[in-house]
Amino acid sequence: MEKQEIKVTGICAFDIIAKIHRIALDVNAIVRKYALDENEIPLVDLLRIIKDNEFKAKVKNQSPDEIEGKYPLPAIIIRKDGTYDLLLKINKEKCCTLVYEIKTGQTKELSFDEIQSLCGNNFIILTHKLINSQIMFGFKWFFYEILNYKQVIGEVMLGSFIVQLFALVTPLFTQVILDKVIVHRSMQTLDVLAFAFVAVMIFELLLNFSRKYIFLHTACKIDAKLGSKLFRHLFSLPFVYFENRKVGNIITRVRELDQIRDFITNKSVSVILDVFFSFVFVIMMFLYSKILTSIAVLFVAIIAVLYLIITPELRSRLETKFQTGAQSNSYLVESVTGIQTVKSLSIEGSMQKKWEDYLAKYISSSFKLSNMSNISSAISQMLQKGMTIAILYFGVKLVIDNKLTIGQLIAFQMFANQFSGPVLRLVNLWNEFQQALLGVDRLGDILNNPPEIQSNHSITLPKLSGNVRFDKVCFKYLPNSPLVVNNFTFDVKPGMSIGIVGRSGSGKSTITKLIQRMYLINEGAIYIDGIDIRQMNPLWLRHNIGVVLQENYLFSGTIRENIILPKPDAPIELVIQAAKIAGAHEFIQELPEGYETFVGERGSTLSGGQKQRIAIARALITNPKIFIMDEATSALDYESERTILNNMDKIVKGRTTFIIAHRLSTVQNCDKIIVMDKGRIIEIGNHNELMSNKNGYYHYLYSQQGLINA
Repeated sequence: MEKQEIKVTGICAFDIIAKIHRIALDVNAIVRKYALDENEIPLVDLLRIIKDNEFKAKVKNQSPDEIEGKYPLPAIIIRKDGTYDLLLKINKEKCCTLVYEIKTGQTKELSFDEIQSLCGNNFIILTHKLINSQIMFGFKWFFYEILNYKQVIGEVMLGSFIVQLFALVTPLFTQVILDKVIVHRSMQTLDVLAFAFVAVMIFELLLNFSRKYIFLHTACKIDAKLGSKLFRHLFSLPFVYFENRKVGNIITRVRELDQIRDFITNKSVSVILDVFFSFVFVIMMFLYSKILTSIAVLFVAIIAVLYLIITPELRSRLETKFQTGAQSNSYLVESVTGIQTVKSLSIEGSMQKKWEDYLAKYISSSFKLSNMSNISSAISQMLQKGMTIAILYFGVKLVIDNKLTIGQLIAFQMFANQFSGPVLRLVNLWNEFQQALLGVDRLGDILNNPPEIQSNHSITLPKLSGNVRFDKVCFKYLPNSPLVVNNFTFDVKPGMSIGIVGRSGSGKSTITKLIQRMYLINEGAIYIDGIDIRQMNPLWLRHNIGVVLQENYLFSGTIRENIILPKPDAPIELVIQAAKIAGAHEFIQELPEGYETFVGERGSTLSGGQKQRIAIARALITNPKIFIMDEATSALDYESERTILNNMDKIVKGRTTFIIAHRLSTVQNCDKIIVMDKGRIIEIGNHNELMSNKNGYYHYLYSQQGLINA
């Protein structure tokens, strides 16, 4: 934010909250649009600006302890003097808050009383409209998703209820046979009961099958929807998300979907429904004997309490197992990806030892988890047998006292087993349930992160001309880290070629990532054809920018399939045209299968120069008006680099081109060359202008590379 805007603390506070939500605001555009000056903005105008930028805003007059846990933070503090600060955190135990002062840029700890005197407990609560409208991923997501299948779930629940009613038949039949048929020796009654029992059994079998089929079909639909949502959302996350996490860790989180799938599609939900309807048996048991019912319920309650007690430790061990599994998985991915380095350094032995260390930790955590599950399962089985013995012991006493018949006792025992059975099956599934809970949490790390595109009003243009303007651009990776790009200002006319050089870590590659909106700038703005790129649709923007990196990833498939990735409907004529411009057509023609040659995983069947030329052809297939080459030739041999440089005129023709390079010979024909150091521009000019300054950094680099006399 520019210095003259800092006094408008309301806009500053809103901008900070927007950044926390990863929403890009063009503060300069807001200042111009609403004709703001250095004076503080009135509350009503600030609320209008917030709502115009797709946030919801409500003014609340509540103490901090009332706000904590009820509303999202940060919130904007409305000071009594008309300025604004940010409420970052509330600590109820210490009765204090953490406040960020906009004017000073410092954080302070203020008590509840100090906050009261500062602002009279007046706050603006902000939530982003789109983020707030989305259901956070968790079991709540499944609940809302299941509500889309109300009719199906209703049928499943009705089927479960009827199945439980049918389950009443067996104990009742047993009671009648023991108390009536055997006593009266009535064979005719026995035949009728047997026929009815078989009919009920067949009907119950068909109903059970139908119930499970319907539910499994619905569960598979939800599973497919979640799998599709997961992949789509993962690839809509900002680039920073992937930079901050290891590939193996992300893959491990995605695989948690299998854990959830197993829990949903197996017997788990059916068991939960059976537990819900098993209270029908409790009612029947209560009609037989209050004492025996109390004994059965007591034992089941003890088993349930046992599992509630061990749940924290169980979750802790599940967490440890996940972490050790993620570490070993990440190490495996890194080891296989870097296999060439492993073999060239002959470090297989040390890699094996490290892998065995990771494996030992994982196996140890798995053993501890399984051991705990086995112990708890053994205790529950012992308690179940204890319940059976207790019911028989007290039941026989009731039979002797003529308060129960033999048939009633056996029927009660069967009812008790049918009541405790689903509960014990649920207990046996407790481990899987906890794993599913953790799986939901892990997937939530992906699905609850906001995607890049948050605005429904993202700008797309009919076409680009290629004008790029940097206006006092500043960027840093973390709030407390130094600036990587500092006050970068430069104007690029359409069709110009710009070389950017400087020592490692000077911010060259960061500039190209900012152009692509891989990162959001902290201050200033980048304009393409006069439009702030923060207001552009990032997918559309990147589709119109061709990028070639030092290491380009070729996907498994043919050469043609790799070239047409950005434009799947491209005809072969366009593919050949792009390949010719990139200098790739000749070597492709020499291959036995031509453009249908398989490149292997990561392009393993091709040389470095061949892969680079295919990458250039891929970047050109969409005919982008902005073209970026980020160290694209630095890892190539002289001949491969010369081939690409010889085609450079064709590659950059009609495009605004940015060439990042260490080798100055790569950029010496550029229209302008920017020399960077510590994120700043220290020199600008064409090759001859920069060489004329013998005390300049460019001249020094050129001489160090031995090019002056070359």
